[in-house]
Amino acid sequence: MRTFWKFACVCALGSMTFASRVQAQQSRTIYLVRHADKVSEETDSPLSDAGRTRAKCLAKTLEDAQIQQIFTSDLQRTQQTAAPLAEKLHLKPVAIPIARPDDLIDAIRSSKAKSVLVVWHDATLPNILRALGAPEITPIAHTEYDRFFVLTLAGDGKDSKPGFAALRYCDCLQ
Repeated sequence: MRTFWKFACVCALGSMTFASRVQAQQSRTIYLVRHADKVSEETDSPLSDAGRTRAKCLAKTLEDAQIQQIFTSDLQRTQQTAAPLAEKLHLKPVAIPIARPDDLIDAIRSSKAKSVLVVWHDATLPNILRALGAPEITPIAHTEYDRFFVLTLAGDGKDSKPGFAALRYCDCLQ
């Protein structure tokens, strides 16, 4: 009888471990950042020196996050922010027109990647977060370049409340 209970306990532990692994395999992590510091207020302004430094800092911050896909807008500052990490990971970012944030939301939802980076813009990033199930965030000031959000979606991201964290990255550059 004692052998039976040992076997039952081992099976139960094995089932819990398997269930945990299945749940972990089904979860997805979405990292969302506002682009790094820009040179000017021009529509397609490139990154400033501080912005290029921040982009390298972002790459260092996320180098071990197992990012599998990167989304940016079609403006060069988002692409330049993502470039150091994309180069390090040998990924080609997908650029989506800034005027089409719904296309970005659809792309994130349909992506099979378990870990995704999104580099976007201050005015629309809060709405994108909300559409993905994040709680309301304070607006991103036009001069804030260090906002960093982590969204963890279980399964397909539709049936459960996502995990959420609002952070700052490389804020010593400001």
